[in-house]
Amino acid sequence: MVMSESLAYSMMRVFVNWQRERRLNKVRERKQAARMANGLLAAGGGHIDLFRRLGGHSLALRVDGSIACWGYNGDGRAPPAGVPGNFVAIAAGHAHSLALRVDGSVACWGINTFGQAPPAGVPGNFVAIAAGPAHHSLALRVDGSVACWGRNDLGQAPPDGVPGNFVAIAAGTVHSLALRADGSVACWGYNGNGQAPPAGVPGNFVAIAAGWRHSLALRADGSIACWGDNGDGEAPPAGVPGKFVAIAAGGDHSLALRVDGSIACWGRNDLGQAPPDGVPGNFVAIAAGVRHSLALGADGSVACWGYNENGEATTDGVSGPFRVTQADL
Repeated sequence: MVMSESLAYSMMRVFVNWQRERRLNKVRERKQAARMANGLLAAGGGHIDLFRRLGGHSLALRVDGSIACWGYNGDGRAPPAGVPGNFVAIAAGHAHSLALRVDGSVACWGINTFGQAPPAGVPGNFVAIAAGPAHHSLALRVDGSVACWGRNDLGQAPPDGVPGNFVAIAAGTVHSLALRADGSVACWGYNGNGQAPPAGVPGNFVAIAAGWRHSLALRADGSIACWGDNGDGEAPPAGVPGKFVAIAAGGDHSLALRVDGSIACWGRNDLGQAPPDGVPGNFVAIAAGVRHSLALGADGSVACWGYNENGEATTDGVSGPFRVTQADL
């Protein structure tokens, strides 16, 4: 018996709708995985100029809550034996590191020239942390305000903090960002390249990232807004279209995690930190140092690429296993 056209059409509609719902579920799962992996990976340091190269360092949160460190350990920023403790998030600056404890306090290590990493840590009821590449630190309180410490010569870390109803923070070289609950972005600190407009940036954003002289924000629709310096193509004014679930800003390069788990890269690539063709894989989190990049795989391993003079981006990656979700915390 020949199938009627109406029956064939109905069956096709059912199949298409099923495929669409299946794809949407996969997108939702990937977005949730990226959100739950926030703060589990960090890349810091790696300053390079005409006269010197300072090594970068990398951090990853182990399954047991302790921290693995590799790369340059000047000033104790990345102790090879790692850092014991029961931590839930990590951040890496130029020469200092931060870790958020389960109780909401912050542990600090590395250089403390500007008070960015007090050895006794920072007490408080914090839910997120950020470390700038030029000696300042931020922490988001439960009440939505931001605590700041460290270098403040350009207003990047006001000692009295920043009041507001914020849900995420990011620290650039000498500028800072905070994502409001309404989806707009507040900015403070140096704005010489347009990276931190005092009036902020309106929009419906869900994540933010700050680099040396540029800023990124992930829209709810998966595309990326960029502002600030674009000398190496790290922050195209028109933004970056796509279906992304996470972003990271390095020195002069940018990364974005796609829904399918692969990574898009743009900006400076002189040391392989941002290959134009991107990085394939099944990743759940990303981090960008000044000249190196990291990605946390769904299997708990870490992939590394870019500048590796001090082992901060070992070509074989780091096997772990590392924590890939905050769900069990």
